[in-house]
Order: sequence, then C-alpha cells, then structure tokens
Amino acid sequence: MRIGVLQSWLSERYLPFWEAFLRELGLEVIRPHREAEVPGLELPAPARTVVAEVSDLKAQGVDYLLLPDLQLGVDSPRAEGQSPWLVNLEAALSRFIPGMPPSLVVPAELNPDLLGLAAEIGQGLTRNPMVTRRALERTKYLLNPEPPRVRNPSGGRAVGVIAQPYVLTDPESRHRLVEGLEGVGLTPFFADLPPAKLREEGRQVAELDLPTHLEAAGMLRYLSRLGRVGGLVLVADEEYAPLPSVMRKWASKGAKPWRMVGLLEDWPPVFEALAAELPA
Repeated sequence: MRIGVLQSWLSERYLPFWEAFLRELGLEVIRPHREAEVPGLELPAPARTVVAEVSDLKAQGVDYLLLPDLQLGVDSPRAEGQSPWLVNLEAALSRFIPGMPPSLVVPAELNPDLLGLAAEIGQGLTRNPMVTRRALERTKYLLNPEPPRVRNPSGGRAVGVIAQPYVLTDPESRHRLVEGLEGVGLTPFFADLPPAKLREEGRQVAELDLPTHLEAAGMLRYLSRLGRVGGLVLVADEEYAPLPSVMRKWASKGAKPWRMVGLLEDWPPVFEALAAELPA
C-alpha cells in the first residue's frame, strides 16, 4: 500500500512521527517530486504548492493521502475567516483535483494523546493489531517533538511578520517576504515562540476559536511588544489565508506602524511606504 504525504502545509510539525509510523507498518510512503507543478494554475503560494504536490502524488498512484487538520479537531461556530483551506484542506483540494485518492486526516501537531488515533489508523490500514502495536512502540517517542526554533537576524531595522502559519513556512512565500523587505532596507522578524505559546498569546487579543487564527493573533501580540521590532506586516488573503478582522483593529490601536498585504499584491510599494515611517 502506498501513502502519499505532503512536504508543505505545516508538514514539518506532524510528518516526523507519521512518516516513521507508516514505514514501520510496512507501508510505502511516497513524497511528491520537488519539481512538482501544475502548468497554468493561477493560485498564490502556498495553495499552488499544495495543489501541485497532491496532483503529483495522484499521478504516482498512491492509495491514500495523509492530510493535516490545521485546526487540531476544533470545530468553530464562527463564520469569519473560515476558508476551506483553513478548515477542510481535502475539500479545498478537490476543487482542483478531480478523482483525488481518499484521505487520512491527522492533526497538524504532535502530542502523546495521538496514540489512540495512530492505533486506529494503523489497524485500519494493516488489519494487524500486533504489527500496529510494534510500530507504535518503535515510533511513539516521536510524539514528543522539540519545536523547531526560529532564527532571526540580530541587526537591521526589524519588521515583525504575521500571517497564517502555513504561509510563513512556505519557502516561496518566505523568500518573497525576505527579499521584499530586505530590498527596502528592512529586516524580517518572525515570532520565535512555539505554536502553543503563540495560541496563548492570541487569547489575549480576542475571543477566537480556530487554532491557526489564535496563532496568528499571538504573533501580532508578541511582535507588537518586542522593543527591537519597529513595524509590522500582516499578510492575508480572504480566500486562501484569511486573518480575523479583529487583528486589524488590534494593530491599529498599537504604537507601531503597520501594513496589511494580500498574497497576490505587489509588495514592494507597500514595504517602501512602511520603511518611510520607520527610523533610519
């Protein structure tokens, strides 16, 4: 059996355990080709990246896709900012990829409480409780990961960057942010707290339900109070990477200059205007 896995969309947060576990079950784990792309696909990164990856995995003939639940099982009754890219990646992808393989959906974060879900998935795939139990024994230590640390530069006129977390971990989006800000003499600064800590920060901003909204709001609160951060950039897109409107109101009340940019906008003019407001 062949299981396709993503290399984007926060895969670094959940894939270390699931990839190892699936291999221990004796299954073949298939990654998308790094050069995967869909010609003529007019989507912003990172949506374009994940569509290309799933299209490539479908072409490779996988039996299942392992997809992340970005909201960690939280089902919010609030309507604002609930793009399918946030709350149902499978549904969002199916608009572009007909006949997609069936999905195995797992939380986009690791913790020891996932043992039960892993056992359920393992037994469903192998029909062998003993093999599943042995695979879990060999891989369960990976459910206690050390959160990846963000390394920020020490100099320059620092500008805090806030967005949905899957935007900031997308290589193309991150390169574009770094290149655009450095091009006008600014240094991008990313929140260097673990996701759970950022969600705690986000609860101080507003009553939000979705974990990714809380994480983005936490970035805003945390970066707003850092002395070395002179300004803020909020990256958002109503369809692909929405931010709660309350974040814009919260930023407006702060003392730091800020700008909001869309994924498909021309960023340099916006960054130039922000740079003009910051001390040289």
